[in-house]
Amino acid sequence: MVKSYTFDEKNDFSKKGIEVVCRYLGDLKKTIELKNVENDPEYQKNDIDLIWSYKKGELKFFVSIEVKTDKYTTGNFWFETLSNESLGTKGCFVKSKARIIFYYFTEWDDMYILPLNKVREWFLKNIDRFKESKTTTKDLEGNYKHTTVGRLVPIKILMQEVEGVKLVKNISKRANSSQQQLH
Repeated sequence: MVKSYTFDEKNDFSKKGIEVVCRYLGDLKKTIELKNVENDPEYQKNDIDLIWSYKKGELKFFVSIEVKTDKYTTGNFWFETLSNESLGTKGCFVKSKARIIFYYFTEWDDMYILPLNKVREWFLKNIDRFKESKTTTKDLEGNYKHTTVGRLVPIKILMQEVEGVKLVKNISKRANSSQQQLH
């Protein structure tokens, strides 16, 4: 079964995930600045939602972040390989120039921090291991506009096989709390 969404449904849902991530990062003591660039065309074309600057000791770092928001509890990440199947347009996971993906599962309130280059390299070497899945975008009248293609990657497998992936549990509760630690 192919799932379908209107652009607005998908966009509204994604914005909620970005809001939770922004509150979380904004509350970290090491955060210097957090800039939302999701509506900036220069960053959009590179699939970057946030620019986060933080300090570690006396050093200052800048990190580009893509936020993915998922409501499903299948135990899988969904990595987009084609954003438009009929046009053959590369998907976000394949083309993003972000350094990190923050993958937020709303139902679990868990966020995985994925170092994109490392995870993407592993994924592309192993792509045939993972089931392909499709979603469609429809207009307000219910007419299908385009199909998006991705792969279902079990969280457990990714966590076992790729170093550097981190999990933050109860992220919306931790946002606005004073004790922020990555597990």
